[in-house]
Amino acid sequence: MDEYIKQSIDARRNAFSASFEISAKMQEKIDALFAEIEKLGAKCKDVGEFEAEFSKSPLNQKYMDMFTEIATGATAKTVAKGAAVGAVQSAAEQALRNVVPTRAAVHQKAYDEVRKVPGLGNAIDISEKASYAMHLGKLFGKRKKKDEED
Repeated sequence: MDEYIKQSIDARRNAFSASFEISAKMQEKIDALFAEIEKLGAKCKDVGEFEAEFSKSPLNQKYMDMFTEIATGATAKTVAKGAAVGAVQSAAEQALRNVVPTRAAVHQKAYDEVRKVPGLGNAIDISEKASYAMHLGKLFGKRKKKDEED
């Protein structure tokens, strides 16, 4: 296998362990997925071909789904401890190196999954409404000051 293809695959594999604690059961799933990815890599002549083939392969979606599954599990545990936003952002920022799903895709998928957890969806709704209300207050506060100056 081409050296650069191997580096690309290893970077994807390492993104999991660098960002999350991986259970033995999940590690087995990761190893099985990467065995398939390595087979694809062995068929490619260079990293450019590999990246093109991987991006249109069903393996890419499997990889994104697995990443999201792990990120969502970590998120749910972290939310229970009160620090979900920081943990998800940290993990997503560390993982971004042109070999993982975009941060927006991971955040959206994790956000969608977290909203399904009983109680957390309501907490998110309340937080979003409070944030929106504060934003409106700032906007109208500026407008009122400007009107008073005129």
